[in-house]
Amino acid sequence: MKKNLITLSSDTNRPFHSKYRPNYFDDIIGQEHIVSYFKNVILSRRISFAYLFIGQHGVGKTTMSRVIAKALNCRRYYDISSYDACNKCVNCINITLGKSFDIHEINAALNTGIDSMRDLIEKIQFSSVSSSYKICIIDEAHMLSVNAFNALLKVLESPPKNVVFILATTEIKRIPNTITSRCHKLFFLPVSKINLASSISKIVWIEGGNITNKALLHILHSSKGSLRDALNSIDMFMTNNINITESRCSFLSTEIPCSVSKLFFSYLVSGNIISTLQVSDYIQSKKWSEDNLIIQIQTMLEYEIINNNSSSFKTEYLVSIWQVLLKYNSHNSSNIIFSYFLIELMKIPLRSTIFKESNSSVGRKKILSFIKMKNIYIF
Repeated sequence: MKKNLITLSSDTNRPFHSKYRPNYFDDIIGQEHIVSYFKNVILSRRISFAYLFIGQHGVGKTTMSRVIAKALNCRRYYDISSYDACNKCVNCINITLGKSFDIHEINAALNTGIDSMRDLIEKIQFSSVSSSYKICIIDEAHMLSVNAFNALLKVLESPPKNVVFILATTEIKRIPNTITSRCHKLFFLPVSKINLASSISKIVWIEGGNITNKALLHILHSSKGSLRDALNSIDMFMTNNINITESRCSFLSTEIPCSVSKLFFSYLVSGNIISTLQVSDYIQSKKWSEDNLIIQIQTMLEYEIINNNSSSFKTEYLVSIWQVLLKYNSHNSSNIIFSYFLIELMKIPLRSTIFKESNSSVGRKKILSFIKMKNIYIF
């Protein structure tokens, strides 16, 4: 990743997610299984006519599509030992600048109708201008209309020679089975926290800034595995000050700081109702997003349940909290919903205390009242 970052670091006006977009397979973060697959595909020259990229936003689907487009159309493609593009020839430069006549990229969220699909189909009927392959990248493919999908299906049934379709989506269920069955499906994973932390720290260092551990942890939780969200966050935080702290993160965003959510979680697990309510009141006074609190607590609680070595009673208590979190995680954020959420959470320690007291006498044998007499007379 180093050579890519240094090459682009002179451009100061572009947003970070564009400025530090990878140009080589080895620079793509967190998708090693897909990188390895396409390296073998290119080296063996076994190119399919349709690929379907599936995964959440900001994990590298569009970036991977562009890197593949350059690798297939680079002048070094016929070099058997190379799978990467040179990023120096005319084809690579035109693809990077978005000026290639053989690379057609559309956003299906903006071009949902059949007219856009017809235009795309007409363009790929002609032979390529200067490249080996014509690449059609359809981002947000699940947004296409029924008629557009039908038109795409006709092309996939009998694809033109040297044409590669790359469809990217975040919602695989909205794409017809007739389309998915004709594509090689590749699933993009959320970027791990280790990879996110490494990338964020490296970019902040290249930009001449500093970031504290708590601020880094805050960004890792708020990005939820999306590298693009993480880069947008540090881009915003470094606008006026190159030094990123947790207080600056919580001031500029609605995300709850990790230190506050951990404090809330510790009080909740220990059954301290008053302290839990005090922290929740502080969160609401800061106008932070309650949805993020529920998600963060759920993640910490799942880890606590899995690694909990205490009594079965403690485990049952944690599972009861987890069930409430699952119930309210699907609701839309509002003060009323969050209030009901807090009420149910506060009931759990009370019920657990009563349950524990009642269970303490379960093993005892009850003695009938007439047997407890001091003197028993036998006649």
